[in-house]
Amino acid sequence: MAASGGPPQREQEKDFEKGKWPFGGEGTPDTVPIPSGDGCVRISEVLGRADKEVGEYSFGGKADSLPAVPGICINDVGTISVPFQEHDATKLIEKCEKSPFGHNFDTKMDDNVRKSWQLEPSQVEFKNPLWESGLHQLTRTITERLGYSGVPLQCVLYKLLVYEEGGHFFKHQDTEKEDGMIATLVVQLPSLHEGGDLVIYSNGEVKHRHDFGKADGTVAFLPHYAVHYADAEHALETVTKGFRLALVYSICLPKDRCQLKRVFDKPLSDDLVGAIGMVSDGDESFALLLSHEYTEKSIEEFGCEALKGVDRVRFGALEEANALVAPDKKLKFYIVELTHYVLFAEHYDEAGWFEEEREQSIAWYNYRPDPDDSIQKVEKTEATLNFLNPARETLTQLWMPHGVKELHAYTGNEGPSSSTKYSRFAIVAWPESRHAENALEFLPMDLACKALNARKPFDASTLRVFLNQVDKRFKTEVDYSSPYGFSIEFCLLFCELVLEAGDSDLVSFFFTKLCPKLGDIEENETLIPLLVAIIQKYDWSKIGTAVLASLSKALRSSSTTIKRDKLSEVELTLRVIDALDDGEAQTALLEMVLEKAMKLKDELFCAPKVVPLLCKWSRRSSDPSKFKAYSDKLMKMDPSLLGSVIEGISKLFADEDKTGELYELVNAQMPKRIEWLDSQIPGMSKSFTWEMPDGKFCESPEIEKFLKGPEEEMDTKNAFGFDDLKQAQDYAVEGNNEDRDDASFTMEAVGSDKEAYLKITKTRKWFDDRQKKLEQYKAEVAGLMERFGEKMDRGDMKRARHE
Repeated sequence: MAASGGPPQREQEKDFEKGKWPFGGEGTPDTVPIPSGDGCVRISEVLGRADKEVGEYSFGGKADSLPAVPGICINDVGTISVPFQEHDATKLIEKCEKSPFGHNFDTKMDDNVRKSWQLEPSQVEFKNPLWESGLHQLTRTITERLGYSGVPLQCVLYKLLVYEEGGHFFKHQDTEKEDGMIATLVVQLPSLHEGGDLVIYSNGEVKHRHDFGKADGTVAFLPHYAVHYADAEHALETVTKGFRLALVYSICLPKDRCQLKRVFDKPLSDDLVGAIGMVSDGDESFALLLSHEYTEKSIEEFGCEALKGVDRVRFGALEEANALVAPDKKLKFYIVELTHYVLFAEHYDEAGWFEEEREQSIAWYNYRPDPDDSIQKVEKTEATLNFLNPARETLTQLWMPHGVKELHAYTGNEGPSSSTKYSRFAIVAWPESRHAENALEFLPMDLACKALNARKPFDASTLRVFLNQVDKRFKTEVDYSSPYGFSIEFCLLFCELVLEAGDSDLVSFFFTKLCPKLGDIEENETLIPLLVAIIQKYDWSKIGTAVLASLSKALRSSSTTIKRDKLSEVELTLRVIDALDDGEAQTALLEMVLEKAMKLKDELFCAPKVVPLLCKWSRRSSDPSKFKAYSDKLMKMDPSLLGSVIEGISKLFADEDKTGELYELVNAQMPKRIEWLDSQIPGMSKSFTWEMPDGKFCESPEIEKFLKGPEEEMDTKNAFGFDDLKQAQDYAVEGNNEDRDDASFTMEAVGSDKEAYLKITKTRKWFDDRQKKLEQYKAEVAGLMERFGEKMDRGDMKRARHE
């Protein structure tokens, strides 16, 4: 359960005091926004009638289907008699644990907020055989009254609760305890108590009060029940006398979603058919804010089937009407989570609060769950949405209750700050005929690319519009989600589109503004055929500058890691050059890449796939100094990196050619390499020990000493500590997932929240890997001696190295 509450009214007014509301809303707090477009206005008006078709918000009364004596039996306690009173309550409380409550993402204990006792359902058994059948009958009643006729809702026991005198629970909202949970059922067994009414709120006002039979005197003799939506604010008033025994159930959608049936209001759907037909096929789209609250998990797993109350009726009518409209008028639906974040900081000179940051994001979900297509989020979006307003609410009503505030105290040089996060789920829809255009305006770029791909080809003028639209989004979004705009799907699609468009200006626009960094994109090898085709098709004098700039940059900054599924900008350019015919483009690209290659870190310069290409094309350069510079750099290279160099260059000349410059280049490297291999082999030939002399652990000298030493295990009690066991577990997971070659060990979090630490155990992996490398080194020495016909002994090699 999560305690609820929004930011104070004063702060909320400040959030929107300039009249700028989330996602393009404008006006005063009392403004009642109206959607634009005749079709959207009409849809909003028709949906306004949906309130009449909604299931009940909260209801309850005598649980006539349940037996008055449930025969409830508790493990290690025995049968609990009814009416529930002190002698049973005392025994039961000894078995129970105190009830916690949720606050933001934390679970807390505070009797001032919640005072009750709870027991897990595994400890509870009902001996009366009529209880199960009665509960099944009650569930059917609840299903009808919630508006889920025909849907086999499930009733799952969550907790048994005991309230003694002084017990209470302040206003709060339930969290989803089960997948697909839509409502909460409270069954109060006959109890001798006073007070303890369950109060349900709506929009901050009391909507229902459940007294569980106290008013008519049946509280001690009959079971009573109350039902409310899971996200409804509610409170349990203080029990002023006696003891209260309650069972809390979760009302959930069936796990087999095939059993779900859409319930809709036929007249509502009929009127919506005409309204949807009025939606223009131009820029018209709309967003329908959902009245209830939902979780990411429920929407991702159940989609629109997770909707409840008026949300369910409204969307059900929309979906049904959409199935009946003409094909060219059909709408495409998404579920989204809209987030608007505002941060205010306080002036040091007591001038008051000032706005420091304001951002929006949209998380997109398929309205019908697709296991192969997970949610995606657009960060820092400036998207403007056309909101329907079927309930004719003010801007204050639409947004203010949905803000969650956090206060941040002084932190070092930073003054105090206050942030508010407004979040609401919504349905977004637009004409299917305009899906590509709207996808490009709103959806995550990878999803937009799928929509564009389904609509291609485009003429040059249409493509220019699309490119400008992408450019507009990238100016605000790309910095926050890099490599957001540089996915391989995006690059492949737009490379194909500019190739087919026949407009060199579009080529330059794309490579200059939208795809300026081609090195190190995942799977960028697949771009090579398109890049070659573009270069061959267009006048190099018109596109050359843009293409050169794009190929000369990479997404990474200073990484020396060589990744199999990514080509560096140097290797990518060399591969393109290798596929081109002689000409101006090849010459320009070669000049650029050779200059850039000489600035590479040694590890990348000697990468196995780069070596033969770089050697080949530095030799083919019209400038002899290029190959000399390449050769000179190799002569200064650390011999530990020369294995791939010798192997790569050896592929470029025939075995019988022992007089050419390539052979001489390799022959000059061989003594250094063999001497280095000879220096490594003895140390690696030692028998097994737990010592790992290269082991590093910057965060703890004690752990580093352990890695280098002979011990197999250690714990971190004296090295460093953790706040709780969860923190230690997270640290262990991160450490175990780290890829390292200087040592091998596992981490296990042990202890308790009060004293959490790590148990570190060395593994044989480091030693076994060194043994494999030892055999590789021995084979390399033998191969070098055999391939190059050198019959020197090791002394000859050392003299050759010094000479």
